[in-house]
Amino acid sequence: MASNINANNINGTFPIAGQDNDSQGFRDNFTNIKTNFSNAKTEIEDLQSKVVLKSALSGGSLDNSGGAALLNDYELRDMSETRVAQGTTSGTVTVNYAQGSYQTLTTNGNISLAFTNFPASGKLGRVRVEVSLASVSHTLTLPAAVTIGADSLQGIVPATKVITFDAVGTYIFEFTTDDAGTTIAVNDLTRNRTKMDVRTPVNTGQSGDVAGMTVVDSSYIYVCTGAYDGSTVIWKRAAISAY
Repeated sequence: MASNINANNINGTFPIAGQDNDSQGFRDNFTNIKTNFSNAKTEIEDLQSKVVLKSALSGGSLDNSGGAALLNDYELRDMSETRVAQGTTSGTVTVNYAQGSYQTLTTNGNISLAFTNFPASGKLGRVRVEVSLASVSHTLTLPAAVTIGADSLQGIVPATKVITFDAVGTYIFEFTTDDAGTTIAVNDLTRNRTKMDVRTPVNTGQSGDVAGMTVVDSSYIYVCTGAYDGSTVIWKRAAISAY
């Protein structure tokens, strides 16, 4: 913006030494000085409320919230992201996007994830959740809105979105949405997509079986031909040949 401070409306040559000077000249200078001080105060306060600062101004606290303003054409270097530690927990764990884009938790029981404060529809929100699994008996349930990429996650039952794990350890999941969380995509950053389970399927299958799922035992590879419905799913099998 253009400044309203006028450095040219003050007569620097007034008063003239050695002669009588009209008092109006004093009044004009004082008035213009006061106006410029007032304009300076307004503009400085405007800057104080809007600029990005490296540290807090004297007598204030640091708040560089951008208010969703556009930031473009910058080169980033040595940047970090806020890490939110949810601690050791169980039950429903709410991931608040506004708090930070990397959140961690350690299980001491089953976990059900929930999300809040994703960006407005039309903007991309991305958050990663690090799960330190303390026991293979602990499960992770994803919200119903997690529909993109969920069915092929290792250990998931698509109908319930419950994930079981075959080993303790640390697992990192990335969740993205561009419609404020109505539809959420998931990606497992620590493991490949659906692996071949080791079990012998019954002919009618079991809860969670879907077409294309494969399992293996010591003698056969099995391929599921349809979604489990309690009676009609057929598992086709082929013998494993020794090399």
